[in-house]
Amino acid sequence: MKVLESVAQFMKDNGITTIFGVLGDANMFYIDHYVRMLGGKYVAAAHEAGATLMALGYASVSGRVGVASVTQGPALINALPALLEGVRGRLSVVLLAGDISSSKTHLQSLAQRELVLATGAGFEQARGPETVIQDLHSAFRRAFAERRPVVFNMPSDYQWSSAPYVPTLFKLRERHAAALDSQDLEDAAGVVAGSKRPIVVAGRGAMSTQARQAVSAFARRIGAPVMTTLKAKDLFRGEDCNIGVLGTVSSPEAVDAVLASDCIIGFGASLTNNTTSKKALVQGKRVVLVNDDAADIDNHHLVHAGVVGDSVSVAERMTYWLDEAEVSSSRFSDEDVVQRAIEAHRPRPATMVVDGENDVRAIVQRLDAVVDADRILVTDGGRYLGEAWTHVFVSDPRLFVLGHNSGAIGLGMSHAIGAATAEPDRTTLLITGDGGFMMGGLTEFNTAVRAKLNVIVVMFNDSSYGSEHVQFRDRDMDPSLADFEWPDFAPVADSLGGHGVTVRTLADMAKVEAAIESGKRPLLVDVKMNPDKMPPPPW
Repeated sequence: MKVLESVAQFMKDNGITTIFGVLGDANMFYIDHYVRMLGGKYVAAAHEAGATLMALGYASVSGRVGVASVTQGPALINALPALLEGVRGRLSVVLLAGDISSSKTHLQSLAQRELVLATGAGFEQARGPETVIQDLHSAFRRAFAERRPVVFNMPSDYQWSSAPYVPTLFKLRERHAAALDSQDLEDAAGVVAGSKRPIVVAGRGAMSTQARQAVSAFARRIGAPVMTTLKAKDLFRGEDCNIGVLGTVSSPEAVDAVLASDCIIGFGASLTNNTTSKKALVQGKRVVLVNDDAADIDNHHLVHAGVVGDSVSVAERMTYWLDEAEVSSSRFSDEDVVQRAIEAHRPRPATMVVDGENDVRAIVQRLDAVVDADRILVTDGGRYLGEAWTHVFVSDPRLFVLGHNSGAIGLGMSHAIGAATAEPDRTTLLITGDGGFMMGGLTEFNTAVRAKLNVIVVMFNDSSYGSEHVQFRDRDMDPSLADFEWPDFAPVADSLGGHGVTVRTLADMAKVEAAIESGKRPLLVDVKMNPDKMPPPPW
């Protein structure tokens, strides 16, 4: 069997139903075989970064390994920012890249290993035609086990070589790190028992239904309010003692409650600087951290007690020992400072949008009310983020895709395409800015059109690079270097094969609602904003 056939067959045998990519001479033939002979789905991106980001969005929502494919040299360079995003987001993706096998003078010859490793992604080299499947299996195994993108590097001329094909299956083994009675567990239970005002925080590693139930029961047992990290937002939506997200987008009332607490107990979180507001929210507090990955404990913040184990078993075991020791509930949830935070976070019906100047909060609250509640939410980078994160909700935190792990803008559209491909029966709502859309969204909007995806793109358009605009303003400087005269985006969306609506005042939201109800997709909503009246960045 030719290697091009073997690579395609490996994908088919391992249940890879979709590959995102950009064709070149190093990948076009195995992709052709995968699609035409084996019935696989190929989503043709306009740019290599877009293809890799689509695989990230797919992995984030599906929980499976995302797959992208590019050719060699400059094509791989184009994908590097997306690899960095995947590393920071801890997403399992395999990027199949071509390479030049012999000619050092080839125009596309580059030191590809060094480029990839600089992003923090893994690198797996195809050692020869006869080991391609073994090496490809290793790339998939590593991507899942290491929770990061891995580049599978295969010289282009291998495609036409012949080698025996032996079916090779990779298994996504679930992580089971059940809590055993140990000194670590005893230390953690001791810290919890001694706390008077504890708060329980859940992260992306505690998003399963079982984890939510176990962690919620533990919080009730110790009388603690519950919070999440940003990536696990809305996990506790509907819980009586939920006070929202811990970090830079916490409500003022939630910040007061955190500052009044004496202990933070984290499950499936790593307590990054963003989550802790550069450690300000954990200053002077006892910290207990539970994670199934030892590398996440003491990584961002030194803890007083750390337990390596899954959230369910650790929460249940600590509850058992607190009951055995007859430790009383702290009843911190009943205190006024927590009750105010609970009330501030309680969902309220969105007010009807009336005529007036556009306001980010009013727009996102209305979107939350009119877009399918079972939606996927994707956010790009920009000044609107805080309002989007706190006023647009998801029914399951798995359906929230943060397209801003590396601090870059312009990554949201491709994330949204990948997410929508993973869950085509849901509406995918992307909230982005004009700078991000021009940088990456415009490039791939037509990809969503060609793929016939159920995507709504809402762009807050202040005709500027907002963070730079406000920095100039803060120093009483002319911000014009950060300002742009963009085209009218609604007709651009129409010309790209989608549909566009312009919102100049709040009254125009009626047109948006009509377009949403009509089912026109992909839909681009261009919301005109005043650059001097945008909310501050949430960091």
